[in-house]
Amino acid sequence: MCSVTNIQQVKWQLHADMEKLKDIDEQIAGAERAMSLLAERRRELVNRLGLNKPDHDPEAA
Repeated sequence: MCSVTNIQQVKWQLHADMEKLKDIDEQIAGAERAMSLLAERRRELVNRLGLNKPDHDPEAA
């Protein structure tokens, strides 16, 4: 009977670990989306400020 309990515990632990892995993967995907959005916003600001030009002059923008 002890081995049946251990098998059940292993199954439950596997299920719990798979759920945690799924949750972490979702968090990573969300963080990647946030990074992409922030990079896009940064590019827009760099372009607006003219910082991507060789002789950038914020006053000329």
